[in-house]
Amino acid sequence: MDKWVQLNNQAAGRDKIARLIQYASRAMWDSLESSNAHPALVDNFKTIEYILSTFRKLLRFGKGLDVFYASLRAIHYPDLTIRVTLTMSKISQALFLLADHLLWLARTGLTTVNAKKWSKVANKYWLFSIIMNLCRDFYEVVRVLDLHKAGCKGGITRCKIPTSINSPADVKRLALQSYVMVLAHKDIFVDTVKNMCDVFIPLTALGYTSMTPRTIGMLGAISSAAGLWALLDSTAKLSPS
Repeated sequence: MDKWVQLNNQAAGRDKIARLIQYASRAMWDSLESSNAHPALVDNFKTIEYILSTFRKLLRFGKGLDVFYASLRAIHYPDLTIRVTLTMSKISQALFLLADHLLWLARTGLTTVNAKKWSKVANKYWLFSIIMNLCRDFYEVVRVLDLHKAGCKGGITRCKIPTSINSPADVKRLALQSYVMVLAHKDIFVDTVKNMCDVFIPLTALGYTSMTPRTIGMLGAISSAAGLWALLDSTAKLSPS
């Protein structure tokens, strides 16, 4: 309970909780609409999604500048691959947030912009940021597998991964070793799951993929839950981030 109270006191925590409910609402209204539920009930969930989307834009207002400064710090990271992917991801995220700020100002009526155009711009920058994050995740996974192989060559025969599955024992052994590796590197696992779910949201918004609002809502909810896990458990947060 203390962790949830602490989480709710953080802007990032409130954003993740709102995001979880927002995408869950999207999945709900599409499911209800498909089952011919009462239109008023469908509209209620659509309204919740819209309100939380606007609330999150308000929470993020001004964050683009913070993310840009974070990209300047990432330039000095010693590992080349992480330095490039993290810096590009931060710059893209900052540009995404700038476009998102304009969309929020348009929603409030403080300014007039082409919402469709800027929404497309925002999604393009968001997509590129997620792709950079996935490249970094892939790099981290490869590094873990290389370390695992090096440990096996060093004489740890118990960790040898079966090259072929010939029996139920091989399946059980592979599943157990995979589980142990995930536990040992849950920060990489959580970040990969989050980005794998997130990537389909801008892809669908830009028309590159065709997914139902229900599917997008479920993916967004899973991604939000992964983000909450990383906030609640420091060992599940990939660093640097």
